[in-house]
Amino acid sequence: MGTSRDDAGRTHTYRSYFTYDLTRLKGTVVHNSYLWTNENTVTDCSAPATIEVWRTSPVKGNTTWLRPPAELEKLVTANRGAGAIYCPGYLGLDMVGTLNAALGRQEKSITLEYRVTANQEADARTGRTFDKPVLSATVNHPPTVTNLHLAYPDRPCGTLAKPSPAARNTVFAATASDADEGDYPTVLYAIWPVDHPDQRREFHDYYGTDLSQYADGTVLAWQAQASDYYDAGAWSRTCYLVMDRTAPANPPKVSSRTYPEGDTPGGGTGIEGTFRFDGAGDRDVVAFAWRDSMGYSGQIPARRPGGKGILKYTPKLRFTTELYVASVDAAGNRGPEKEYRFRVAETAPYADVTVNGVGLPSTITLIASKPETTAFGYQLKDGAEVRLPAVDGEATAPITFTATGSVEVAVRSYAKNRLIGQDTLQVWVTDAPGVESAEFNLDTDQVAGKTGSFRFTPHSNDVVAYEYNLDNEWKTIPAADDDTAVLPWTATPGWHSMTVRSVRSDGSTSMEATHQFNIIDTRPTAYAHELNNSPRRDGVGVPLSIELGSQLPNLTGFVYRFDGGAEQTVSNEGNPYAYITVTPKHAGDNTVALQALLSDGTRSPATTYTFGIWSGPVVTQTPEGSGTVGRPVTFTFHPGLPNVASYRYSLNGADEATIAAGPDGTASVTYTPSSWGYNDVRVTSVGADGTESELRMAPFDVRDNKVDVYSTYDWSRRGIGWTGYFYFHTQLFGEVTEYHYRVNDGPEQVLPANTEGTSTLVTVPFDRNGTNTLHVQSLTAGGELSPVTDYDFTVGDAPYVVSAQYPDGTWSGGGGVPGTFEFSGGTAGIVSFSWQVDDGPSTDVPADSNGKASITYTPAQDFETHTLSVTGHKADGTDTDTTRYSVYVFNGD
Repeated sequence: MGTSRDDAGRTHTYRSYFTYDLTRLKGTVVHNSYLWTNENTVTDCSAPATIEVWRTSPVKGNTTWLRPPAELEKLVTANRGAGAIYCPGYLGLDMVGTLNAALGRQEKSITLEYRVTANQEADARTGRTFDKPVLSATVNHPPTVTNLHLAYPDRPCGTLAKPSPAARNTVFAATASDADEGDYPTVLYAIWPVDHPDQRREFHDYYGTDLSQYADGTVLAWQAQASDYYDAGAWSRTCYLVMDRTAPANPPKVSSRTYPEGDTPGGGTGIEGTFRFDGAGDRDVVAFAWRDSMGYSGQIPARRPGGKGILKYTPKLRFTTELYVASVDAAGNRGPEKEYRFRVAETAPYADVTVNGVGLPSTITLIASKPETTAFGYQLKDGAEVRLPAVDGEATAPITFTATGSVEVAVRSYAKNRLIGQDTLQVWVTDAPGVESAEFNLDTDQVAGKTGSFRFTPHSNDVVAYEYNLDNEWKTIPAADDDTAVLPWTATPGWHSMTVRSVRSDGSTSMEATHQFNIIDTRPTAYAHELNNSPRRDGVGVPLSIELGSQLPNLTGFVYRFDGGAEQTVSNEGNPYAYITVTPKHAGDNTVALQALLSDGTRSPATTYTFGIWSGPVVTQTPEGSGTVGRPVTFTFHPGLPNVASYRYSLNGADEATIAAGPDGTASVTYTPSSWGYNDVRVTSVGADGTESELRMAPFDVRDNKVDVYSTYDWSRRGIGWTGYFYFHTQLFGEVTEYHYRVNDGPEQVLPANTEGTSTLVTVPFDRNGTNTLHVQSLTAGGELSPVTDYDFTVGDAPYVVSAQYPDGTWSGGGGVPGTFEFSGGTAGIVSFSWQVDDGPSTDVPADSNGKASITYTPAQDFETHTLSVTGHKADGTDTDTTRYSVYVFNGD
């Protein structure tokens, strides 16, 4: 572009024109577009030059230098020359607005001119060359909408001359289409009264739109517009509807010859009936909506407005069924329902299927429910129906199943060739073999050693063997010629679960069958449950309970020997168990050898139960039971092993200490607990040869000897004049007989301890503001006085309020019954009070010389609750905390 000089010194002036095809952008919106190029050569980078890009009219066949395309719109002006950072440089411009405008003018192409501005164009220093400019564009197809209609029921778009009727709640529908793959357009609707376009409103219709704001007969215009993530398409053509808010006034007439209304049975089980719905000439009725008591529903059209509709319906319930039918107008309004109640005759056959497996004949038995039944039919899914004559109302036939699982069998009753009833059975088909045993089953518990057998029967054809798992081992037994097998077995004790499957000649196996049974052990059992305690409590010299048990019939008791001692007998007293107590004399393994005694005088085989006894020393204490803070207790360690020389012990987590054992192997330590709670004694014995016992952890509970004081109230606001309620609690219940207490520096008072619980109530009148202290000790029957407990509590300055007619928080008085409320105390120096009932006005009342005042308040009605708020005012201008007093109004009459 611009002027250049050739080798001969002649000058040439250039402008360049580029035409871009826009046909591929038709129907789109341009979102990003850029036109760019690079300078290749510049004659003189220091010479000022202004480059222009114009939109021009198209280049034609007769375009010449003297007749160039008309310049229509300057798109960019770029100044180059002295001071330019880059030379040659880059030239680019945004084309979004230019392309969208061209598409809006329906142009199929756009022509662009590159030139040097007119007053510099002849200057040879401004000449330059460029790469061919590239025009890029990112576009989006705005979605479109078609198929505008009203749904449920479907109605057309509607015209102004013939608008579609619409109910209060109407579903608007339109189909949105988008040419861009992956865009998911949504639809926006607009609606307005045709005579009030200023009332246009826009909405999305996801579940139906409420039009109840429009009066009956109002004509409305509506449109739809589709939008994707980037652009909204054009609004659709205008559709029209007319509001119809009036539903049909009467329910339809309902009749059926097959199933007449009332209690007379009609039709039959599984028999389809024809139901006629009649709009009775109401031309507003164009359809009928129906539902049944099972939740099935539908809608059928009337043959003409106000005419009839036919429903073919098979009752889903036996005996009584209800149909609910309503008339529907063109707008979808439903009128009142007609409840049509009818009875269904029980006509389907009673059917039972004995399943013998897969590929083997099973048996189906059919019994007539109606005496007119002459034949039955049964049919497997996808199979042909098999007809059977009814003989004395019954029929039995073989039926062969070809696969396992749930199989559907249809059964039917016929009167001659007329179907009078049908039903569907769900039959579970399994090819798991049959397992039976006369000796070993859930009905009888055999005794170990009993001999018997199991018989396996096929539930599929071509069985050559059976695989069975008994006692966690799979084994195989061949089948006999009749495909059965018999497995002999001698009973072993315990609960058994046998799994069996049949094997066909091709190696495939059937589903598995399970056979369970119990075998009684001939030998009795013994078990010491106490040995499961943690920490261990058993030890040398500690009695131990052992449970003896047997399931043998005719059990009368047990004989046993403990650690080889004399034989002893214990009766079971009719139970399958008995308990014995033994006292181990040594740690480690101990034994109980036992036999069950039977009523015929015989004994069972013997059982020896071996159990281990803890070698940790046994700990006893004096006095026994729970310890007490401040009271000494003596612990004595008894050896669990022979030749004990010393004990290592720790009391309540203290450092370990050692004490020598006495000649009898025992040792004693005395300990005075200083805190209450859970403690333990940990001790290990050490033998003369260095042998150590197991660690004994003996629990030791310590009670607190101090009095615990608590209160269920917050007294931090209540002032002088109020009474506080506190509780003295002791862990020495039964020993403490009385409490000695005083408030602040007041006199000591004595309060008998409550004998019905561990806490004793004490009342304390408040006579001092601020922090108060309650000092208390307990006294036991033995004369032991506990340490002093100091309990601090805060007395506030809220006034004291009392009423004889309306005690605080108590139902009393009555509507119209006046109550006198007296104000006093709280703190010294009160000159007046302000009071308020609920959110009513606040009223001031002066205090007398003693700081007291009273008011009268009369509740208006019975069974009301009110809050009286009272605040004291002091002479120095400060206020007390507020007392909130509950007034419960109740007329006892």
